[in-house]
Amino acid sequence: MSENPVNVAVIGIPEQEEKRLQAAFKHSETRATTYVFAELNARPDILMVNADEPSALVQWRQYRDRLDNSGLAIPSSVLVSQNREFQTKHYQVRRPLIASRAISILDQVASNELGLSSDVAFSATSQPTSATAGSQPAPSVASSSYAALVVDDSLPVRIQLDQALKRFAEKVDFAETGEEAFELINSNTYDLIFLDVILPGVDGYEICKVIKQGKAKETPVIMLTGNSSPADRIKGKLAGCDTYLIKPVGEAVFQEVVQNYLKKPRAVGSATV
Repeated sequence: MSENPVNVAVIGIPEQEEKRLQAAFKHSETRATTYVFAELNARPDILMVNADEPSALVQWRQYRDRLDNSGLAIPSSVLVSQNREFQTKHYQVRRPLIASRAISILDQVASNELGLSSDVAFSATSQPTSATAGSQPAPSVASSSYAALVVDDSLPVRIQLDQALKRFAEKVDFAETGEEAFELINSNTYDLIFLDVILPGVDGYEICKVIKQGKAKETPVIMLTGNSSPADRIKGKLAGCDTYLIKPVGEAVFQEVVQNYLKKPRAVGSATV
């Protein structure tokens, strides 16, 4: 943990979301920027407010007024909401408030308001796959219309991919199991799907087979694995995956793979998973 962690206080955040924040803060102990919970009377660095709860908004406003009347600095605020967008200078984040999304918005606040920098980055030392060997990093895709789904039960990997996909995709959704992935795929359209091989319950190969038989059958599926052996590649090919990324993922490899598949036209089927 860093010597000067960023103190985060919450107003009206439900218990389940607090648990997700606890997981995110625990992970942050391995990073240069560390987040910890703080009480309101401890003058936190950042406030996270449940903007869907009127009483929480009232408490937030009263707290800020009290600080202002006392001549004290008012912490930066993050408004958490299900589907509302506010005309406000404050930071906003949409629900579901998953750990990776929470870290992402807190990193923005810490960077912009507190002068801290996030150290979440891809490994620069991982080796390229055969499809990308010898290539140079590709420029970012200049579009805000792309959407991606990340299916991985590892919080650090989800945070890593969330950070890396910001330059490519406007929307990034996350699932930790196959069941969650199928639910998201049935109600959304994605341009890329990142799928971990080892998941709770059904493994990534079986999930990939189902995806490739449903409405997302034309969507590129990029398997994430820690050990891409010849046997793994055969299983992946049989399952219908489009390519592999070996963890830890190299930034140059990641950019080229994403560029490659976002340039390809995609047709959407009509069947459901």
